[in-house]
Amino acid sequence: MTTISAIDAKQSFGKVMDEALQHPVSITKHGRPAVVMISNREYEEYRRSKAEQLREEVRKGFAQIENGEFSDITADEVAQRALDRYLKQSQSENT
Repeated sequence: MTTISAIDAKQSFGKVMDEALQHPVSITKHGRPAVVMISNREYEEYRRSKAEQLREEVRKGFAQIENGEFSDITADEVAQRALDRYLKQSQSENT
């Protein structure tokens, strides 16, 4: 993955867009990763993948209910666990 500063990206935006059509481009701000530019095709693939992951989690949940597997954790705890898992996954994808 190519990495470029936000200043350089701004100065050569067209070139960065052309590059992002080929592979992801990491854009840094103040020396830290800030955003990744990807092609629309890659973005749509990412969205489909995330939607499928969500559908699978929902399927698992319904299967657990049908099997009588219940939990006494609260909705807030479920949300926090999901957020923690998402953040951990996002961090591992960015390294």
